[in-house]
Amino acid sequence: MEILIFIFPLLSFLIFQFSDKIKNVKLLYILHTALMSSSFVLSTYLFLKLLDFENDLPLYYYPILKLEKLLIDWSLRLDLFVSGLLIIITLVATIFIIYSINFYKDNKVDLKIIKYSSLSIFGSLTLVSSNNLIQLFLGWQIIMVSCYFLTNLFQKKEDLKGNDNVFLYNRVSDLGIFLCLFFLYSYTNSIDFDVIFESSYLGQNNKLMLLDLELTVFELILCVLFLSFLFRCRQFFIGSSSYHFLKINSSISALIYSGIFLPSGIYLILRFLPLTETYSNFLNVITLLGFIFIIIFTILIFKSKNLKSLTVYVASSQFSIIVFMIGLKVYNGAFFYLLTSTLSVTMLFLSYGIIITKLNGEHQIDKMGLLLIKTPFTFLLTLTASLSLIGVPFFSSFYSKKLIISSLQTLNETFMFFSIIICLFYFFLFSYTLFKNILIVFWCQNNCNIHLYNKINENMFLTKIILLLLATCLIFSGWFLNNLFSGPIPEYFWNLVLNFNSDFALSHENQTHDWFIDQTNLICLFGISLSIFNYVLIPKFGNNIRIKHNKFFKYYSSYLSSSN
Repeated sequence: MEILIFIFPLLSFLIFQFSDKIKNVKLLYILHTALMSSSFVLSTYLFLKLLDFENDLPLYYYPILKLEKLLIDWSLRLDLFVSGLLIIITLVATIFIIYSINFYKDNKVDLKIIKYSSLSIFGSLTLVSSNNLIQLFLGWQIIMVSCYFLTNLFQKKEDLKGNDNVFLYNRVSDLGIFLCLFFLYSYTNSIDFDVIFESSYLGQNNKLMLLDLELTVFELILCVLFLSFLFRCRQFFIGSSSYHFLKINSSISALIYSGIFLPSGIYLILRFLPLTETYSNFLNVITLLGFIFIIIFTILIFKSKNLKSLTVYVASSQFSIIVFMIGLKVYNGAFFYLLTSTLSVTMLFLSYGIIITKLNGEHQIDKMGLLLIKTPFTFLLTLTASLSLIGVPFFSSFYSKKLIISSLQTLNETFMFFSIIICLFYFFLFSYTLFKNILIVFWCQNNCNIHLYNKINENMFLTKIILLLLATCLIFSGWFLNNLFSGPIPEYFWNLVLNFNSDFALSHENQTHDWFIDQTNLICLFGISLSIFNYVLIPKFGNNIRIKHNKFFKYYSSYLSSSN
């Protein structure tokens, strides 16, 4: 039955190949929704089934291809880690298709979007469930091909002329990933993951010096593998690229970021942990990268002036936090945060996508305002996603945030001090910027095109239902899953799941620092209060004649207007 999780998206792709010959397009949408929803239900069933296994390490293989003469034995590697990723991917895909029904029409472009999104989901499922290097590489290439077709559907020929450098960067990324997989095969003489993991002792005899840093061969290979993945993600931030986030539809962005690239990036790190867990340098590099990316994307979030860039930077910052936690070996916390933050980021993508669609593609924040009257339901969804992302009690990310705070005690005193400062800095800017944008878009003075504004409505029954269910998950999923991830026993359990090392022992015990949690909550509250003061109270104070001519008030209000 588990194979149907993978067959349904592939079947949807094949059916849409003949969409030109099918007159009843609504039937195609209904069928596609049923197939993707079935994949999600089966993924959830698989996760619960594995969780009920009596053995300590729930893992089994679903055979795909076996030829003894050619020494081929391919199968799907299904464990709790993989099944969790399957849930994320299929859930985002299901939300994407139901959300899109209210906006898509019976034209060829929309049918192609559905077709290529199904292929990308199939590629992502193939990647995360792979049990050998060839399956992994095939899954990655399917993702790349499908994303190429998805992002180029709306591009004009003149927009593609500046993509020469991007094409070169992507080929370098593909070459780096291919070489990393090839060298893994060369050093272990196998493409099978189990054999590769058992060969981790080979790294002890093969060490290299790089920039005064001693790395094993496996650490160097996996560093290059992850950097090659990041090099591929660079295309989303190049203005001349057809992959640039401002050129991609918001709902497609939600699928690409939340359902494909974010799970794939985390998979490429966590899948090969048995090769690096006994060494520290690779994880130190991962920690440093996550630390740097958190700072970069926090600043970019603060400077963001349009909804599309804001959601992309928010998604990237969440990915950076997960990478940072992996570097600290808090694997249960990283996976828990992946589950909760993905739901929140998807909600934010889709909520702002509704606004952008209603305003005919307008994504500049300063050309919006007073949309609370027209879109109260979208406002509640955006508010729910934002509260969850900043970890307000007792939303889903609140529980995973506790694990982040607990993980900081594993650092040395100097790094711990800087980490706490960066953490507080992040929560302040993050909460301030999210609520600043909510106030500007939904509450402040109306700067919308008046003709578009008057036509705005929220007649989206199916979209409301699916987003309401997602909002319910944001509120209750953290509480429901907390016992599965929090505490020393779950930490030990998830380390076993990811490392497959029965000799693993906890190097520390997580303790919740209540004072630090209180400080982060106060910082978030201060950021929210400051945004309300700047964008609600300041405009009201401006109507008072005495305050209006005050030098400090004039300077402060002019600074706010210039920063926006």
